This record gives sequence, C-alpha cells and structure tokens, in this order.
Amino acid sequence: MISAMTSKSRTTRMTATTTKVVPKVLCAVFLAALMSGCSDPEGVFAPDSAAVRAFRARLDSQPSATAVLQARCPSPIRVLRLSVDRPVTEEILTLLQVTETHQVMTRHVRLLCGETVLSDAWNWYVPERLSPAMNTLLEQTDTPFGRVVQQTAFRRQRLETRFPGAASGIVLENRALLLRGADSAPISLVVEDYLPAAIRP
Repeated sequence: MISAMTSKSRTTRMTATTTKVVPKVLCAVFLAALMSGCSDPEGVFAPDSAAVRAFRARLDSQPSATAVLQARCPSPIRVLRLSVDRPVTEEILTLLQVTETHQVMTRHVRLLCGETVLSDAWNWYVPERLSPAMNTLLEQTDTPFGRVVQQTAFRRQRLETRFPGAASGIVLENRALLLRGADSAPISLVVEDYLPAAIRP
C-alpha cells in the first residue's frame, strides 16, 4: 500500500534530476513559512476543521491541485524546481503499472503564490504516456505538471490523506494517482504536502 512509504524509504537514491535548485535564501523563506504556520490557536488547521474539510473537498473535486491553489492566488502560481533525492521504489512502479525504474521520471517542486509557499510536491511520472511536447516542457521549464498534461484529460484518484501534525508545519499530505482520461492509464503518482498558507481562510 502507498501508506507504507516512509520518508526514510524514499530518500536513499536518485533516479532523475532536475536542473534548477532552489537557492539557500529561498530555503530559508520556506522554513520561515513553516514556522509561522505552526501557531494555530483557533484550530483552523485541525484535521476536522471546516477550512481543512473544504480544502480536501476542493482537491477531490478537481484533477489538478495547481488549479485548486490558483483559485486562491491573485497572481499566476509560481513553481520552484528542487533537486531530487527520493527513489523510484517497487511500490511506485506497481502503482504506475510499469516494470523498470528508467520508465519513471521524478519531479520535486514547491508551489508559491507570490513569495508565499503553498505546497511542496513530489511527482513520479511516466514519460512514455505523455507527448514529446509535454515531456520537453516538464524537463526544460517550470510549468506546473497539471498545466502541462491537461490535454490528457486526466483525473485524480486519491490514495491517502495524512495529517503530519503541527510540529511538522504541514497541514495535510495528499497522495494520489493521476489517470489518463482516454484509458485510465496512470501517468503520475503525486505526494503533496500543503502548508497553512494553502488552507488559511
């Protein structure tokens, strides 16, 4: 099951890299965002709060998480690509219905509204199920994955939602498969960590 994946088991080797790494100053901004979001005296970010329930419902109702975040951001969502340090595991291969690690590419990004970090996302995707133009965009640009592959008419199949706890600075973690519209073939496995700014009313 996908829930068996742990941070430790996903950080042992690199299978695909991106070319742009976030500078140290941006990492500091991200950490500051985490720390500032940990205070929640009104319980806005509790798993059973109205804000979190509404956010989960929006994620479940749309195939693209980027579109959900964009609806709350007055400017275009910004993407920062990060280095890759998680492996393609046997479990990921099974979920994506492929047999070899070289069939899977890995993308790690942060999505921002202006300078505010909304989420940190890992994406294991299958290039052979996308068009050459889509693969070029994914490899050479910072375009969000959902925008790149929207012509596949993909849908989202949620696998698990977790609540790591206030100490982590993450309100909820979503794991889902993105399935191609024409034949329901899995094109991507995503693990998305949402920060308080993504959910704050």
